Amino acid sequence: MSKRKAPAATSPPTIQDTSARAPKRQKPSSSSSAPTPSTSAPEFSPITLCTKWTTPTLPSHLPPLPPILSPTLETAALTHSGQKKSPSDLSYERLEWIGDVYLELIASELIFATFPSIPEGEMSRRRELLIRNSTLSAFSVRYGLDKRANFPSEFNLTGRPNGSTAHAKKKEKALADIFEAYVGGVIRSDLVNGYKNAVVWLKALWGPLLMAEIKVEEGGGRMIDKEQNPKVRLEQLIGASCVRIEYRDLPGTGERFVDKQPQFGIGVYFTGWGEENLLLGEAWDFGKKSAGHRAAEKACGHPMVVGRLVERKRAYMAKRAIERTTEEEGKEEE
Repeated sequence: MSKRKAPAATSPPTIQDTSARAPKRQKPSSSSSAPTPSTSAPEFSPITLCTKWTTPTLPSHLPPLPPILSPTLETAALTHSGQKKSPSDLSYERLEWIGDVYLELIASELIFATFPSIPEGEMSRRRELLIRNSTLSAFSVRYGLDKRANFPSEFNLTGRPNGSTAHAKKKEKALADIFEAYVGGVIRSDLVNGYKNAVVWLKALWGPLLMAEIKVEEGGGRMIDKEQNPKVRLEQLIGASCVRIEYRDLPGTGERFVDKQPQFGIGVYFTGWGEENLLLGEAWDFGKKSAGHRAAEKACGHPMVVGRLVERKRAYMAKRAIERTTEEEGKEEE
């Protein structure tokens, strides 16, 4: 009696297995000379797809939400990991991971193409504005993804009966994750046009957030003149040949991170007229140059600056003027 072979074991579905696949190419018939269009994933460059923002193309309304073509990926993108009933069930975590990468890449390319003259610290600040949790979670709510998502009951505004409600920051993070996962689903479910569709959508969605900066760039870029530059303004307020204004790195500069971006801290120190290493202002930002400008801006409003140090400079300059007048009179007498 022959033994019956056991059926082959099947593995649970995974996100990789469920991406929408392009159909197989059909061989052209001998009677037709027209080439068959390719449905395989095209070769493309993120650089050429991400063209710069211009004010005439900025939308005045919310752009439509592109669909996720795979029902399995759509379900996964909108399912919180806390709702998984078994380890084989899908949730948004994997799509959120890859969506986060897509968002950072697309935002970086758009900013790089639109603002050719700003320093890297300012580019990082603008990118952080586009991809931070508060921005992405707000998008989830505007598109109604919070109502479509399968969340644990504690994420509801009223909480669960006899249970606790999720902290506001936890809700914000989860809604941002859902948006990142949705972006990942849009791209991964359409190997031909998914990335292009995501770029067009996100460019329209993000553009109004940077409208002021885009207008400045189209006007020739903002050149900080002497009146606008806080460092120059601080020098004009209290600077003199007998004093020293120093900009120094703060402890931990470059070691603190906000949304994976390093933060740089700069402090403004003053020495002179009886003061030694007096800290007038400090600030943190994504670049040392911008941090220094912000620290100088704070120093310009420091009570010591607007009060005693300004008066000391006036007295010093008056004394110097008297000395110069006396020297000139002495030369005339000779």
